[in-house]
Amino acid sequence: MTIYCFSATGNSLHAAQTIADELGGQVMPITRSPATTDDSMVGLVFPAFFWSAPNIVLQFAKQLKLTNPGAYLFVVMLSGGSAPGAANAVRGLLPRTPAYVAELKSADNYLPMYEPKHNDETFQKEQVQLRQIISDIKAKKQQRGGYYTPVNRVVRGFMPGPDCDKKFSVSGCNGCGLCANICPVDNIKLEENRPAFAHRCEHCLACLHACPTKAINYGKSAGRARYIHPNVTVTQLQALYKEQL
Repeated sequence: MTIYCFSATGNSLHAAQTIADELGGQVMPITRSPATTDDSMVGLVFPAFFWSAPNIVLQFAKQLKLTNPGAYLFVVMLSGGSAPGAANAVRGLLPRTPAYVAELKSADNYLPMYEPKHNDETFQKEQVQLRQIISDIKAKKQQRGGYYTPVNRVVRGFMPGPDCDKKFSVSGCNGCGLCANICPVDNIKLEENRPAFAHRCEHCLACLHACPTKAINYGKSAGRARYIHPNVTVTQLQALYKEQL
């Protein structure tokens, strides 16, 4: 089994790794490069962005090649808020219709709009739902998931583009370089010990959440708590994209 994952704050990585550990698979990063697999079970795990999928996930879905004609393909989308049908943003792009599509409720952490919303109850509910998803996948259940509708497309139209990093502000940077190392699309380089952005941003905000001094901000994020999934470390998030570092 191979699970392709895109994760900024660890929610999706935790889900992907839990599924992989339970079913004997491996987790690979969703990148801008094409991927080919002959595995009999293949999954995509990613967060919802503006009631849709991140741009990099949509691009990856178009390029994914499945050489095993009997492969069981599944999609798990994580969302902190309401994102009905977002998981099926990739449905028509994948090489075949996914057999199973599920939406997993996780901690809400979109810093430009609000404080991260998470507590013990959030994580407990996440684990219960994740166990059910694992059971479904193990049984090769068939499930379509919510419909991706014109409303999804309207909401997705508000998603910031790749040059949204021009609106990032940097103050109090200590030059540690963690932002550059954790960026899943290699969008950040250090110049004179400060982050410089290449304007191919996925708006995942991993750099904001991981920064130890809260030096990077966007919108109304200044002063707000940062978030990394409690069962995931920054080092593990870096390792997911180590081939790009």
